[in-house]
Amino acid sequence: MADGFLPRNCKLTIENRKSSSALSWAAYLGISWTWVIGMFLPVLLIRDYGFWAWVIFAVPNCLGAAAMGWVMRSPEQSARVTTVHAAACRLFSLVTIAFHVFFAIWIIPRLVGPIGWVVPAVLVQLAFTPAIRNGAMLRIAFVVIGISVGVAVAMGNMGQLTVPAAVAVPASDLLGLAAVCTLGFLTCPYLDLTFHRARRHTTGAGAKLAFGVGFCVFFASMIVFTLLYATSLAAGMSTTMFRSTPSAAWLLAGHFSVQMAFTVIVHARVLYEQAEARDEDGNFRALLSATLAAALAAGLLAHFGFVNELPFRGVELGEVVYRCFMSFYGLVFPAYVVTSLLTGRPRWLLTAAAILLALPFYWIAFIDRQMSYAIAGAGIVVLAGVVAQLTRRRATAPVTSGA
Repeated sequence: MADGFLPRNCKLTIENRKSSSALSWAAYLGISWTWVIGMFLPVLLIRDYGFWAWVIFAVPNCLGAAAMGWVMRSPEQSARVTTVHAAACRLFSLVTIAFHVFFAIWIIPRLVGPIGWVVPAVLVQLAFTPAIRNGAMLRIAFVVIGISVGVAVAMGNMGQLTVPAAVAVPASDLLGLAAVCTLGFLTCPYLDLTFHRARRHTTGAGAKLAFGVGFCVFFASMIVFTLLYATSLAAGMSTTMFRSTPSAAWLLAGHFSVQMAFTVIVHARVLYEQAEARDEDGNFRALLSATLAAALAAGLLAHFGFVNELPFRGVELGEVVYRCFMSFYGLVFPAYVVTSLLTGRPRWLLTAAAILLALPFYWIAFIDRQMSYAIAGAGIVVLAGVVAQLTRRRATAPVTSGA
């Protein structure tokens, strides 16, 4: 992603470099990325495809996120991306906040009963009032890591952590999963405003250290934890989870809750700062309210489907909604990055065309569970990116006149 892809005649805001260490930013990055994908998607993948699905999920996830510390060569380049592509970056954070509110409604009450409804209520409050100061977030990240490590140790002592077995699945299904995971995790980081915050506060060497340690150590350890509790969690998805070991349910709910709260706070914080910089605070609050209302509706629908045992095509309704949220990170955002961000300016029509053409294949792959179709869906998105690059080069090629 060269600087030349990005317009230079835009107003940039570069924060002052902080004195915080790269290790602090590594913790911030690793925990801001440990959310309802890293904590739960491997549970579904391992249930359906076994141990190797986790490997396919984990490797491009860690390496793709860490690579941003190398690809974004300067704070100025990061600022250009978030300025030119402000709308897409804002959408990324809004969807992420909504995803967490939905997930909290769907899962936490099933873990700990009615008191679990406190968690989505707290997340909504945090989205509206992210009161924690930026400097404190770096310190809180270590606290969140400590809590999750403590939960992992406790669950291990209870015998709730196991390494899933590899199962025989068609190679085409694993290839389809690999295509979507690779595409999503190599592209989504460049729309994450929390990643850009870290890049703008670190030097070149500091960014490489922060992103490398953040995703290949801190975040990697969190998704290893997911690997180990996946079997226990998946076993109880059809009933009240951990009925025989309620203490494990409380521990896991605590792990989910602190990680979700941190992610919601950091995304809400960067969104409010972006809105204030653009003098759009009133419009942003209305947009956030609408987003949270949609998330609450999705969560209540999932809860209603679970309580009344109303599946969709044989799949729990909440899981279908979860997979629909995942389409943003596997299809919508990657399509925007390859067609627009990499070419320097929004190309909404081309992005929309790529999404619409690929969507049927993603639906068959992730809702009808014929994962091999994801190869075609991801291929359409990549092809759209190639078209975007060719049209950009044609538009910028020098015009020569004949003699």
